[in-house]
Amino acid sequence: MELLLVDPAHQAPELPQSDTASATSAPKSAWQRRTSDLCYIALKASGFIASSYLMALGAPLLFFFALSGGDAGLLFAQLANIAERFLAADYARQVAFLGEVKLVLIGLATLLIAWRLPRFLRDLNNELSGEKQ
Repeated sequence: MELLLVDPAHQAPELPQSDTASATSAPKSAWQRRTSDLCYIALKASGFIASSYLMALGAPLLFFFALSGGDAGLLFAQLANIAERFLAADYARQVAFLGEVKLVLIGLATLLIAWRLPRFLRDLNNELSGEKQ
């Protein structure tokens, strides 16, 4: 297999475009614009929701890390203590604890989403309208 180098002076000249080529570059119809906007909104919203839930799941880890003073050994000692107490508890207490954890995480995720939503909507509106920041 040989390597062919082509410099700008030896490139093939551009041929005039036919009528079929101009038809493919025609402006999008209204339903195509709406569909592409809807797909864009769905992708951006799913990324927004996913990142918000990841933040909510990382917040307890950050809390325990701050509680341990940034020491990883103390962090894992705290987590081991919680795990031992959870496993030593009876079934009813485990279920009650898990219910409280779910409630706290859902509440935290809701607060994070409510806090981030105005900026997300403003950015989305600017991107769809074509404005630059």
